[in-house]
Parts: sequence; structure tokens; C-alpha cells
Amino acid sequence: MPLLTKRQAVLVVFLLAVAVVGCVLYRYQFRIRAIAWHLLHGDSVAVAGYRVAVPILWLVEQSNSQDATLWNTRTGESIWLHSFPKPSSFTLASWSDLVQKRMKDPKNLIVGRRELQVADEPFLCFERDFEIVLPSSVTANASDQTVHGPSVECTSTGPLDVMFYGTIRPARRNDYSQFYAIVGSIQKISR
Repeated sequence: MPLLTKRQAVLVVFLLAVAVVGCVLYRYQFRIRAIAWHLLHGDSVAVAGYRVAVPILWLVEQSNSQDATLWNTRTGESIWLHSFPKPSSFTLASWSDLVQKRMKDPKNLIVGRRELQVADEPFLCFERDFEIVLPSSVTANASDQTVHGPSVECTSTGPLDVMFYGTIRPARRNDYSQFYAIVGSIQKISR
């Protein structure tokens, strides 16, 4: 007597196929969403009168025209673009002083500073490294107790500001080239 009838075998194969497809869709859901976003919207997003290039496999979430979040579906890193009016007395020098005073915490070091010209506006960016000391119960090795949370905070004299949030890593991050390439792609939209 056979273990399964032909009908039962077909049903088992069908259910296995559905399970495999479901697992693949679940695992790659954000990459699939990113591809769908690019098919629907192209390779850039508009934020508050600016156009920003969106690399392939980056997903865009945008709830209004004043901000957008770009998600790297391979790494989990994100870039938040947001716009708000600044007072007429705002200067990059005063903002720089404020950020440097606020970030004197040795666990949240400013590890880099860049001045950029983007969309005909000066931008000032601070690269930071947030050190997180994990409890010894989490790591087997004492040398693996400190991890790093990289971020970059950029502001401009115009209304657009940009934040980068990196993924937690065992060593300080030194390469922000993809982030700066995206920031460098920002252009003002002609009205």
C-alpha cells in the first residue's frame, strides 16, 4: 500500500511550493517593495522642491512632500530627508557651534566634518560614532563588547536637512561614499 495517494502527493507538493514561495516573499519583501517603488516612481524622489537620486534596491517611504526616508534593503541603513523653514538669523557657523557643544559626550563622538556645496547651497555635515558597550552576558569575547552606531547629520542654509543612520557594526565606519553620492545628487526642481 503506498504511503500517499497521488492526490495527497500533489497536495503535499503544492503546500511545499506555497511555503517556499511564502518564505522567499517574506525574506525579500523589502527588496521586492523597492523594485516595485522604482517601477512606479523611477530613480528619484521629490522632497520640498528638491530631487534626490534613489539607488536601485533602496526603498522610499514618503508620507508628505516635506520629507522622505530612503532605506537600503541590503544593509538596513537609512537616509532621512526633511525640510523645514529656518529663521533668517540661522547660520551654519551657529549650528556648528551648537552641535559641537551638544556632542561632547565621549560615547557619541564627532569623527568627521564635511562642508559641501549641494544644489547651489552650502551644507555642513557631522559624522558621528555612537559607541555602545554591550553587557558581558551578550558577548562571549571581551573584545567584542563595544559596537558602533554610525550616523551623519547634515544641514544647509536652505530648508533641506539630511540624516544618515548606519547599521550597528563592530568597528568605526570610515566610508560614507554612498551616502555622500546620494547627497551630491540633490538638485533643485525648476518651478
